Amino acid sequence: MVQIKQKEVLTSLLQKAYWIEVEMEQLVVWESRIELMGDDHEALAILSNDSDGHRLIVEKWLNKAKIPIPDKTPPGLPVKQFDFAGMDSREMFREIMKYEILARDTYTDIENADPAIIYEMFDDEQDKDDFLSDMNTLVNDEEKHRKICDNRVGGYKTIY
Repeated sequence: MVQIKQKEVLTSLLQKAYWIEVEMEQLVVWESRIELMGDDHEALAILSNDSDGHRLIVEKWLNKAKIPIPDKTPPGLPVKQFDFAGMDSREMFREIMKYEILARDTYTDIENADPAIIYEMFDDEQDKDDFLSDMNTLVNDEEKHRKICDNRVGGYKTIY
């Protein structure tokens, strides 16, 4: 595992995590809700509502660390337009799953950052512990979301 050792890299990842929640996950879920016209409503509602909650968590930590909240796509993330017209439910959930995995892996990288960098970002000792706890919660939530999608995608994987 590669460990983040620069404050600027951790800052960039937090901004990207915010954008993933605000723009990418929300857009892909809402586009799916439009196209599925009520089908899989419960799963999509869980993904959407949790993503809103995740945005609030990341926003809290951006504010505490005095990191600007991005108002445009952070460098390194693609600008995405989603058009699911003509796709079936499995295809849509496969697309959603890509962003759930991206979010999970981003939070994992943040959680595993060099503790010295995290300590540098937050003055209060409790904030440091709470930050790591929140990142762990986000990793677990995103894995739960990946499984929700995977259950709807179905199919088999070949293991080599």
